[in-house]
Amino acid sequence: MTTRRNFIRNGLGALATLTALSRSAASSPRIGEQEETASAQELYQRAIVIDTLVNDSPRFDARRAIEAGMTAAVVDLTIFPRNFPNAIQALEQWNAAFAKADSLFIKVVNGAGLRAAKEQKKFGVILACQDAQILDASTASVNDYNLQNLKRFYDLGLRALQLTHNERNGLGDSFREKTNAGLSRLGEKVVAAMNSHGMLIDLSHCGDTTTMEAIRLSKKPCAITHAGCRTLCRTLRNKTDEQIRALADRGGVFGVFNMSLWLTERATTSVNDVLDHIDHAVKVGGVDHVSFGSDGPVLENTTPEDQYLKGMRGYAERNLGLPGAEWTPSHVIVRELNTPQRLYRLAEALTKRGYKAAEVEKIIGGNFLRLFHDVCG
Repeated sequence: MTTRRNFIRNGLGALATLTALSRSAASSPRIGEQEETASAQELYQRAIVIDTLVNDSPRFDARRAIEAGMTAAVVDLTIFPRNFPNAIQALEQWNAAFAKADSLFIKVVNGAGLRAAKEQKKFGVILACQDAQILDASTASVNDYNLQNLKRFYDLGLRALQLTHNERNGLGDSFREKTNAGLSRLGEKVVAAMNSHGMLIDLSHCGDTTTMEAIRLSKKPCAITHAGCRTLCRTLRNKTDEQIRALADRGGVFGVFNMSLWLTERATTSVNDVLDHIDHAVKVGGVDHVSFGSDGPVLENTTPEDQYLKGMRGYAERNLGLPGAEWTPSHVIVRELNTPQRLYRLAEALTKRGYKAAEVEKIIGGNFLRLFHDVCG
């Protein structure tokens, strides 16, 4: 297993980057400040920077993401409903994009692929799906049809799979279910099969029991790619300290998201809300086990803020009082992080809050790089 020390040593200049950021943040405007900032940006772009959950198709401009210093992202297939035929079609679309002679995308199937993306100046795509419903209706009692579908998706390049989304499926209960029953027998089989293939198990939307059972059952570390801390914001969409600690104890990584409606109940939001959840996750699980997964498009969400808020309020009103809709939101995302430069801005903010350069390097990509290498090879 690759040591964390090796990842720090191979940080591709991130340490120098964040030292420069810290100097710049602490000083007053002066002659030459613009050149120092440009140098910091240049160094940052040489670091391995990973958003642990985005939602996108191959239609976005990968060059903009690369120029913003992003190395890669865990990319959820943009399909709805999330079912078998839609998943096949979406994976074929991505594979066609990878195959183009002039493509700026690179399909990442193991840890080495993340370094290849940086070396080749391409955008690394870790293909993912937020609902194992794509494995089709459960047939676990009579045959291994679902496990065969899992292998088919693996062969097409899928490397991360969330066991459940908002609704219960054949694998187990989601965070919205009142039963909180945990993994099904099929769910247990899928966890074992994902371990065998080398696929990352995502537990972000899973119910409390499903989350804990999967962490305990899995032979490899799991991920919560995008969530918040329930201690700071009391929605069942977020994760408990017990879950964060158990995940970290087994080598997993917890990604704090940019969904401010589940970060604070206050009427306004800022990057400090994201930092508060990162602080708490670090306190509970340790700095080696925290990342950032925006839960938005790779570049930015171009929906006007009032329209986006209206849509999320509609979701809350339809489900008011149920998990994830405990109140009507006043905002949806942190505006400062709705940009392809979000991880650079997060690095600046973490540095100003007092994180050491090596710690920030871990949060903006190093921790997930280590996890993905350990799970997928």
